[in-house]
Amino acid sequence: MAKFSGKGIDNLINKLNRLGNEADEIAKEAIDAASPTLEQTFKQCISEVTNRVDPNGKPYSTGELSDSIEATPAVTNAYGNYAAVRPTGVDSKGMRNGEKMAYLEYGTSKQAPRPCIKKAVNRSKKKCMEQMQRVVEKRMNI
Repeated sequence: MAKFSGKGIDNLINKLNRLGNEADEIAKEAIDAASPTLEQTFKQCISEVTNRVDPNGKPYSTGELSDSIEATPAVTNAYGNYAAVRPTGVDSKGMRNGEKMAYLEYGTSKQAPRPCIKKAVNRSKKKCMEQMQRVVEKRMNI
């Protein structure tokens, strides 16, 4: 069963709590509706922070990391409903894209951090919330 809290939306919260297990299905549908927006924004943010060239004019980035970003379908676990938008697979040299993402985000001893996860979340938050709200309102006939 989903649990919600917030101000000014008591009526909606009460309706959702009465739905029981159907609330989880609505939540997963809402998350699935918003995931592509976060996925696209995440790819854009990665491209922005990796769009550099070396002193010879050669680009550092091949675009493989941003191309590897994928959203998983929404699922339910003991903590609630969620989907992951994350790098998948390996690049052409056999390096894991998740590892490359960590190096990009947090840096290394030889590479400055170039954070983009929080940027992507902040940029897409409003649009994702609107998309999820539309799904919930449609399913609950609000």
